[in-house]
Amino acid sequence: NGYNPHTKQGLGEIIIGRYKCSNCGSTHEEDHSFWEDLKALLYDSFNDFFKLLRYHNVSYEGISDIMDFIYPRSRSTILRAFYKEMEQETVPFSENIHMVHYDEQHPKEGRCQKYRLTLLDAKTQTTIADDLFDDKSPETIKEFLRKNLDASEPVFIVTDFDKRYPDILKEIFGDKLVHQYCLMHLNKLIVSDFPKNTTIEQELLKYRLLNIFYNRENEIKFLEELQSEELNVINNEEKHQEWSKKAKKEFNQFRRKLKLERRRKKENLPLNSLEKAKHNFDKLMENIRTYDQTIQKRLWMINKHWLNLTLFHYLPGAPATNNPIESYYSKSLKTDNKKQFRTDKGIGNQIKLTQMRRLNLLKKPQKSFLELFRLFNPFKL
Repeated sequence: NGYNPHTKQGLGEIIIGRYKCSNCGSTHEEDHSFWEDLKALLYDSFNDFFKLLRYHNVSYEGISDIMDFIYPRSRSTILRAFYKEMEQETVPFSENIHMVHYDEQHPKEGRCQKYRLTLLDAKTQTTIADDLFDDKSPETIKEFLRKNLDASEPVFIVTDFDKRYPDILKEIFGDKLVHQYCLMHLNKLIVSDFPKNTTIEQELLKYRLLNIFYNRENEIKFLEELQSEELNVINNEEKHQEWSKKAKKEFNQFRRKLKLERRRKKENLPLNSLEKAKHNFDKLMENIRTYDQTIQKRLWMINKHWLNLTLFHYLPGAPATNNPIESYYSKSLKTDNKKQFRTDKGIGNQIKLTQMRRLNLLKKPQKSFLELFRLFNPFKL
């Protein structure tokens, strides 16, 4: 009783037979599920492609332009397909975590400030929770932590130096809390205490402070040699100025050389032992009255929080920094991208894509687009 054509523009057309029942007169069509499966196979591959491009921060307009070379898709079609896919994705979270990283990021939705609160498992580097809020008040942070961590279990948590955190964490976890301050945040604070254009003497003091927790002996030795050279030219202002420029350049080259050596060996900046850290700190405290007021305050701050800066030494495998969560932030919402999103959903989807990438949930294609298109060759118009 004739046929029904099934056409997909740009892909092909199939003819499906239609039959009329001689007994009841009803019309039936042959099964054409293979055609729907064929289209679904291609569109699913497109959707995986869209997710990968969005992970790399390609705009919907940009994806549409790329698709013009493959199989034209409008910006709105891509947007709808991507949002539908992301709504169906579920990212597994870790449970019963004892060692965690906590940090915040401040993306923008248009002109509205948003606050991203994140918990990361210190052992597996997987996300425990990653949510957006309209504020980061103590109550919001408490609710977020209570929701995602078991307050009845001991927890080792690494944070920056936000003054609100100790009271918030103490209220939630009580005596079960082990609170480690991030050493890299401390180093950033130390560097910020010194002017941008430092003298050799200031640079040496800066590295002695940085040497409390991290091994900076090589830099200190180099700076001490420069300082001894400086005595020969310090009385001649013109020569001293010229020498200072040259000395700083040499020191920067030396620092870069050390950094490249560590990178080639795939090594991190080595941490000092607890005993070495205490020794270096005590030596600085002996001369504290000779330092500027800013440096004195920094040393007293370190002294006050010494236990919270060294707790990682007492627990095997405990982290000393929030570097993993900073790395996670840089990959999910880069500094130059985190203010570009217009909706909560856009920010959330980008965060979700990063979690999927970390868990290897962004699929690699089983067939290339060319192979998929060849499947439609028999049905070309």
